[in-house]
Amino acid sequence: MRIADLAGASEQDRRNAYHQSMLRYVGCNADTDILSATFGDEIALRQDLVGLDMGNRAELGRVFVQAFKRLYYDLDPAAQAKAIEAGMSQAIAVARPVLTAHCEVAQRIGERLGLSDEIRRNLGQIYERWDGKGLPRGLSGEDVLPAVRLITLAQDVIALSDAVGIDGMAETIASRADGPYEAELARLVSANASALMEGIGATVDRETILALEPDPPVTLDEAACDEAFLAIADMIDMRMPFTQGHSRMVAELAEGAGRQMGLPATDVRALRWSGCIHDIGELVVPVATWMRNGPLSVRERDAAQLHAYYGERALASFGHEGGPMAALVLRHHERLDGSGYHRKVGGSDLSPAARILAVAEAFQTSREERPHRKALSSEAAATQLRAAVREGCICPDAAEAVLSFAGQPSRRPAPRSLAGMTPREIEVLRLIAAGLTAKEVARKLDISPKTADHHIQNVYSKVGVTTRAAAALYAVEHGLVRPGETQA
Repeated sequence: MRIADLAGASEQDRRNAYHQSMLRYVGCNADTDILSATFGDEIALRQDLVGLDMGNRAELGRVFVQAFKRLYYDLDPAAQAKAIEAGMSQAIAVARPVLTAHCEVAQRIGERLGLSDEIRRNLGQIYERWDGKGLPRGLSGEDVLPAVRLITLAQDVIALSDAVGIDGMAETIASRADGPYEAELARLVSANASALMEGIGATVDRETILALEPDPPVTLDEAACDEAFLAIADMIDMRMPFTQGHSRMVAELAEGAGRQMGLPATDVRALRWSGCIHDIGELVVPVATWMRNGPLSVRERDAAQLHAYYGERALASFGHEGGPMAALVLRHHERLDGSGYHRKVGGSDLSPAARILAVAEAFQTSREERPHRKALSSEAAATQLRAAVREGCICPDAAEAVLSFAGQPSRRPAPRSLAGMTPREIEVLRLIAAGLTAKEVARKLDISPKTADHHIQNVYSKVGVTTRAAAALYAVEHGLVRPGETQA
């Protein structure tokens, strides 16, 4: 946005650049398994490519050779040289359709999000260059849209500054004028490099980013947010063929089970959305780890198990609104007996919603094929889940709710909502546990004080207490109140 301001870009170009900067890589999980199979660690490869002049075949070739050396590190020198030669012969043939797929998928997601035609065209040009040496169509000059030119340059400015310092960046950017970048724009950035980079290394938070959006800001209603979370789910899952549709199904199971257990609407929504994005932390782990047809090394296993932590950290950018989802994503592999990961907490740390998400994820995953095992039928997956219940790993009520929603015959009475409370009464319990008075509860829930007081008395009666403090203790004991997990 600083470059756009310096260049005097129009309001529409600034708006397009803002959204292009956020969404540029939304399609870049497409065919990642193919990229990994050819080049090895795709995350390391992408790091090596950042800031590179992709039109320079010699520089590109050096990066590819480096990737193949990582991939074939365990071969003897002669065999490694032969493998690298074979890899180089097919590198471009593999990379070209993969990069084309990134553009097409990004455009498709942009269409689902209801973005403008112009922003979707931008997403189809993410690898195009001013000199026509880009992909997928080899566009050049003014045919490359303004937002694409701005973002391509901005990304390289950041990468080169990190690699060679601001002065080195300015020199390199100037040398690439009329190559990857429009000459006038490159010279402008080079001449103003220090001012552009002032304070750029400071922590960038959610408020900083939102403040950059040109007026009027774009917002989504709940239905549009649902579609956005489904788009994120598909973006996560397209990394590997065997995970396609996984997050959608987890979200559906978790939401349905939450309704069956009588959870409040806010919890059900958090389950739906966290189900969509529960595996977002997997994106920091190389695909080869997930594709392994055999046991993982200790290092690989540790990295894989930390994906719940990485997912929680990714959701920190949502601010307060993301707290309930972040808490669920962090716990989606935890177990009642502490045998889960990565924090290895027990049942006292797992809210009803967290228990449901863990069950939904376990049940759905067992029904999907993985490189090291075949998929189970729904019946066999249900048997496996019930065995985990008997072993004390899985919450029986959460398991029954998930299995019942999935159409499996019930082996026990359907779980009742906590203490027979309605979803609204659970919300009231949380609010009074957080210290709100009856009047404050009424304002929070947009109901009359008389109705709020009626709900409070019902809660006391069902929980079997007569004071707010005792009700608060009950809420804590049953995982209904935990910082970051409730709207209260």
